[in-house]
Amino acid sequence: MSCSRILASLLLLVSPCTLASPALYLNQSLPLSPEKIQQPYHKVSVNTLSSAEELIAAFNNNGYLLTAVKQSNRLPSYYVENLPSDLNALPVSQKTSGFIRLLLPTIKAVNERILLIRDELSRLSTKPKSQWSEAEGRWVQTLSESYAIKSGEIDELLLHIDIIPVGMVLAQGIDESGWGTSHFAIAGNNLYGEHLPHDGGKFLTTPGGHVKVAAFSDLYQSTASYMHNLNTTRAYKELRLLRQQLRAQNKLTGYELVQSLKHYSTRGQAYVDNLRALIKHHHLDDFDQAKLNTNDSVFYSFSDGDKA
Repeated sequence: MSCSRILASLLLLVSPCTLASPALYLNQSLPLSPEKIQQPYHKVSVNTLSSAEELIAAFNNNGYLLTAVKQSNRLPSYYVENLPSDLNALPVSQKTSGFIRLLLPTIKAVNERILLIRDELSRLSTKPKSQWSEAEGRWVQTLSESYAIKSGEIDELLLHIDIIPVGMVLAQGIDESGWGTSHFAIAGNNLYGEHLPHDGGKFLTTPGGHVKVAAFSDLYQSTASYMHNLNTTRAYKELRLLRQQLRAQNKLTGYELVQSLKHYSTRGQAYVDNLRALIKHHHLDDFDQAKLNTNDSVFYSFSDGDKA
């Protein structure tokens, strides 16, 4: 059977939706982990599109250009829920620029949520546990369980709960999804090659069920799950230790951190070398300092038949 026919016959299997624990909402001031957020987008202005060309035109007409972001370090809150099915039909320069632009605000939004949690943990570390409120104690306990940390100590939480540099996220999204053109990316919003987790969830499978790849409701949840995987799984302990070291040296960039990803792919060092080449060639680390402008959020969604 041809690859196209195999992909055409892929099935999307969906498990019942699991809602976040009510305990997570006891105190509005305590930030929820990004992977627990069920509705990440504030749909102030909703734009339903049918093609990648329409998205590129919308970006251009609104002055959302990568050169402008680099010069101003200001990033518009243009959130894209899912991928168009025709990115590959664009000229190469438009496809590459368009993919980076559609994913950048979501990466920033997930990382900013993680930084909120880190700030709150740092605040709690300045006072004895006996002075924590009941809600604060439960919040820390919930984080410890979510990140598989038995000690419950804040220093250990801070090692696990930290950002993934923009350049690294973009490079892995590019490599794993083929610039947003793979079937798993289009049908399941899976940009990072994540397999079905042990606790289940949505997934895509090939005929016979030999391959089960995680599927997500939107690009935010995909990105949040990928970061949570890196921040939790034992295989990425080296990444977390290197990130801590780089942060202390003020050298935390995607180009530096990807050297710890040899276990992410069976390609090993070749995978790392390719990620570094992508970061360098497309200047993906140039967006680390960009800040989201949340004053005028816009929400884009594609209505084509490939949406999961």
